[in-house]
Amino acid sequence: MSPNRDFSPENPLDSPLVERFIKDPSVVYDAGEDNVVIAMRGDLVVSRAAREASPDLQQELAAIAVPHGTIGALGTPGARDVAGAGGQGDADAIADVELWRLIEPERNALDEVRRLRPKGGDVTVTTPGGHELKLPAVAPNHVSVVSPKLAGCPAGPPLPAPHPRGDGPFVRPLSGPPGVHVVVIDTGYIATDPPHHGLDERVTSVPGSALDTASDPPQWVPDPPDAITTDSHGRLHEIVGHGTFIAGQIAHLCDEAAITVVGQRDQDILITGETAPEQKRLFSSEVALAHALLEHATADVDVVQLGFSFPTLDDYPSLPFARVMELLSGPDAPRPGVAVVTPAGNEDSAHPYWPAALPGVIGVAATNRRGRSKARFSNWGSWLDCCARGEQVVSAYIHWAGRVEGDGDEIEAFEGWARWDGTSFAAPKVSAAIARLVATEGLVPMEAFQRLVSGTGGVPVTQVTDVTLSGPPGVTLPQLHIRR
Repeated sequence: MSPNRDFSPENPLDSPLVERFIKDPSVVYDAGEDNVVIAMRGDLVVSRAAREASPDLQQELAAIAVPHGTIGALGTPGARDVAGAGGQGDADAIADVELWRLIEPERNALDEVRRLRPKGGDVTVTTPGGHELKLPAVAPNHVSVVSPKLAGCPAGPPLPAPHPRGDGPFVRPLSGPPGVHVVVIDTGYIATDPPHHGLDERVTSVPGSALDTASDPPQWVPDPPDAITTDSHGRLHEIVGHGTFIAGQIAHLCDEAAITVVGQRDQDILITGETAPEQKRLFSSEVALAHALLEHATADVDVVQLGFSFPTLDDYPSLPFARVMELLSGPDAPRPGVAVVTPAGNEDSAHPYWPAALPGVIGVAATNRRGRSKARFSNWGSWLDCCARGEQVVSAYIHWAGRVEGDGDEIEAFEGWARWDGTSFAAPKVSAAIARLVATEGLVPMEAFQRLVSGTGGVPVTQVTDVTLSGPPGVTLPQLHIRR
């Protein structure tokens, strides 16, 4: 592989943490002008339909890799049951996504994908909404990094904020049985001391999972909980509390919501720091995230807030997410109308990020704090569905006094609240607005979103046009002014 851009002391990344991450031998990367595609070095994601239709692809795959099964069969027993929960077409969609593991460790998944794709061609599918997608025959197992730059979110480190003003508590306790169930697939939830009263009682924290491909057969192993962790210099890791912050946003904006936070923090990457190795749980693989969506979106849930986004090799749609959304959006979906909401990403890029760009997924960009234009960091394009304010968002956070990674040498004092920038702080506003309409008006979640963007959902809507990325005439997105 020959990246278009090399990261060196003369050409550094904005985030030292991510710069160390991409040098780990377990991952490979391909750098363009305004995004960086990262993938697991040894994984290939294969369309079974393309493989079975191409003897050449089958022969080449068998020579360099071993199959680990399909995304449905890779999961926990609950996820395997999900694969057959709908009609036969739904089961076939999930079974189409295979994971293969390269035999020789020196091989590179990105190189092998580009070599193998011409042998299998594209797989053309029509989504339930009538959109035609060309899915790749072979793809990498992409990585979503949750860290400033090369990231789904955030756009920078958190900063302390005072206790939010307003009538009553920031998060109100449930006054009765929950009227809506929201799942947040993110970094996890941290119950602080002193606690966030109201929020802790409304959140159920469960571990996410990572696929251990070193075991035979591969097994899902639980991810560790989010925690207050520091780097080798004692600086707070810049991603700590990301899921807690998002859970606080949703609980604040939707009094009726019960929230499950899934802590999706894979542990496959050991990064060597300046003075000592550090185990960084700052990323999740595409297959692991699609597995989490498959497992949780088919349960008793109305809205899924997925806090990750990533670019793909050559801008192809994400094969695992496309097939999972085929199950969730189909006529025999186990949970009809579930809304999946994701951030646009923070690379100031026009390239599609996934799963936000998939039909059926609600992709959310960010506007600036005044709500008048695109936030400086936000990805933007016609592949997105809407936007909301993503600058200087305030929500629940941890208690911490000291330096923060990515924030220079300033001593910061967090007293349970933070101010943060990022598209995945715009997306939870949309999730909460959908959830509120589901709870108060009994709408199907996707119907609730259509009400919102049409201006009939009780939220003011304006149009924001970006001209910096797209050029004249620009791309216009509906902005939801979700305040409380």
